[in-house]
Amino acid sequence: MSLNVQLIMLSLLTVTKLTIGQDDGSVDSYAKMFEPMLSQQESTLELHLRSMRDADNRFVQFLLRQQSNAVKVHVAQETPEPGAALVYDAVVHHFYIYEHVQQMQQHLKQFTSQVGFYLLALERLPADEQQLLQQFMETIWRVLGHNRIYYVQLAAKQVLLYNPFLQCVVLAEDEHSYERIYSNLHGYPLRAYIFDSVYSALYEDDSTERPLRATGPDATVAETVAKHLNFTLNYVWPDDEFFGGRQPNGSYTGGVGRAHRHELDVIFAGFFIKDYLTSRIQFSAAVYMDDLCLIVQKAQRIPQSIVPLFAVRVDVWLCFLLVGFACAFVWLCLRGLNLGLRIECLTDQNRKIDDGRFFVIAWRIFIDTWVVWVRVNVGKFPPYNSERIFLASLCLVSVIFGALLESSLATAYIRPLYYRDPKTLAELDDSQMPIYIKHPAFKDDLFYGHDSAVYRRLNAKMVLVGEGKDRLISMVARNGRFAGVTRSASLELRDRRYIMTHKVHKIPECPKTYHIGYVLPRPSPYMDAINTVLLHILAGGLLDHWISEMKERAKLNIHHYPDYLAVLGVGQWKVLTLTDIQLAFYALAIGCVLAALVCLLEFLIK
Repeated sequence: MSLNVQLIMLSLLTVTKLTIGQDDGSVDSYAKMFEPMLSQQESTLELHLRSMRDADNRFVQFLLRQQSNAVKVHVAQETPEPGAALVYDAVVHHFYIYEHVQQMQQHLKQFTSQVGFYLLALERLPADEQQLLQQFMETIWRVLGHNRIYYVQLAAKQVLLYNPFLQCVVLAEDEHSYERIYSNLHGYPLRAYIFDSVYSALYEDDSTERPLRATGPDATVAETVAKHLNFTLNYVWPDDEFFGGRQPNGSYTGGVGRAHRHELDVIFAGFFIKDYLTSRIQFSAAVYMDDLCLIVQKAQRIPQSIVPLFAVRVDVWLCFLLVGFACAFVWLCLRGLNLGLRIECLTDQNRKIDDGRFFVIAWRIFIDTWVVWVRVNVGKFPPYNSERIFLASLCLVSVIFGALLESSLATAYIRPLYYRDPKTLAELDDSQMPIYIKHPAFKDDLFYGHDSAVYRRLNAKMVLVGEGKDRLISMVARNGRFAGVTRSASLELRDRRYIMTHKVHKIPECPKTYHIGYVLPRPSPYMDAINTVLLHILAGGLLDHWISEMKERAKLNIHHYPDYLAVLGVGQWKVLTLTDIQLAFYALAIGCVLAALVCLLEFLIK
């Protein structure tokens, strides 16, 4: 008989049973437990029946009536070998029916898929086999590493679960029985992984290679989760590559590799929620966000000899010059109107002005305008009221401009000025500097996949380097021939001194923003319980509070660094010396030389 014919007969048999109405209260008890579980998400329910006779079972008929799942029926068909590839994206639940525990033990290797859950139905369970059933449950937990298996006693109309933390069999009362098991781990030692990151620090004993304690907001979250779920944090020794990723040979390193190989239970260090080229890890709820930014060496400080030229912005200098020429033109216009209208002079000077003296008058007005504009006393006031009123207004404006220039100059000596730093990714691209990265995961999608030509060129300039004793940001601050990639939060915390001492410059345009979460192997029975506690922590604002405290401590600790104190000049008064007023002496020297040359030229000509 073909498989299609068997399925048609099975469906007709199920409809007949429903028509006759031979259900009893046992199906109702199963429905209360399994219907909410099967309807939580889109999934497939695979029924592995021994023969068509299993269709007479009322529990099988209950499963066939589920409308929220796709149902696949296998009759007298072998299950795929355990070595077959596992599909982690598709949620598949499996149902098997056995006569006794010994028969179920023979198919132990079939229960390899941890995506979804198993329903194992036992037609009979004698009292002498109950201990054997518990041993079978413990073997599945210890060997296969998962516990999402429901043992259905068809005769007793009960559903059993295994509690690996109490090492006992518990009775499943409703659909939340499984979650209740993992809400209290009873001191179970959970293999946790943490390392020195932005929000975490690990203290270890190098001689014994044993982690001693962890600090930081991530460690506080780990302790809070452990307290609420009642498990023990068993920190494992971190790898040299903290985050890790996929290697060209297909292997995985760091935390990604350990989670991929199921060598740990949870990583309480923030990972970017992105594709790490493996489907065997999963992320918790996003706990915070961060930017990936680029840093370059801070531009050189402007020499004090030319600081006054850079103390004021270029547009202010241009405005100062344009206003000076415009005021000279206005004064000339006023003088022309006064002469044309023959306005009476306020002084006794000769009113008759020859045509040859107009150029002399214009030159004198131009000189007097700039004398007033730079706030120098005028030797002779103009002979007309209108010009004097204009001169008074010009003095007032010159005071405002002079105050602006003087305050900017004073600020420049108090706060050092630097040459222009790159402010956009396009300017960084024009500098032709290579971009060094310390984690292979940065190269996957930092610039990759964008249509921008700038992003494509920057992606081609990325070079993976190893970070040893000399950190990447220290290399950028010291050498300055390349750019580096780091997290924005790192520049606010552990690397704050590089920004405060003007050793590195952060480019404001950050190419990537990520959500960050913790990592667990996929699948993990602890995911739902950990996420529940994490969401409560986030809803209460506790993680934001712990991060704010860490940032405040970073601001206070910056005063412990000698290089920062040296930059601030703590304990020293700022004394102006000849070095601070070099430009004034240069201007005086150049003026004296020019005056001497003009004097010599006049002496030779006349």
